[in-house]
Amino acid sequence: MDDTQLDKLLSPRDTWAESPELLDAMLVRIAARAEQEHRRPRGRRGARIAAVGALFGAGVLATAATVYIAPNFTPDAVIPISYVTDTGRSVECTYSLAIRSWNGTDVTAAKEWITSHDWAGIGQRGYDLAIQEPLKVGDPDTDPEITQETLDQMTVSKGISTVVVQEIPQGYLDRLGVGTAGTSTCKWELH
Repeated sequence: MDDTQLDKLLSPRDTWAESPELLDAMLVRIAARAEQEHRRPRGRRGARIAAVGALFGAGVLATAATVYIAPNFTPDAVIPISYVTDTGRSVECTYSLAIRSWNGTDVTAAKEWITSHDWAGIGQRGYDLAIQEPLKVGDPDTDPEITQETLDQMTVSKGISTVVVQEIPQGYLDRLGVGTAGTSTCKWELH
């Protein structure tokens, strides 16, 4: 979505703003889709989905909870990420995480949990997961125009994002309308 489309979407003269019924119908469809995504079993997501996160530097992918990037993002926790690559290089960066509710569900306990949790070792566990499930040019779900370098970044992003969300007790995220948002300073270095 470009700036013009975004301006049009947010404009008070926009059809959405003039028609609460249309907006309500769209929100119902979004909530239904989020519920379907939430109920999907955990597993490998397509590289095309991963490309969006990697290209925008968000590095956040869907796992058990819905993950999205919010404008004016304010994290609930900034998680230190550190790992050693398979070539022996040490990598350090941060992963900013927030728990969000788009339907009014109380997420106070979840926010307190992620703020007080000891995230030590999460970066290495995420990197280790990435190494076990690398994305490669030629994979069936991979866009053929994506380079291996980008796929390597997506691999690490997916691994770390996955273990971060999996670390959160499921009871905090398994409610309709609750998900995570995140961004990172990581460059998602694989080697």
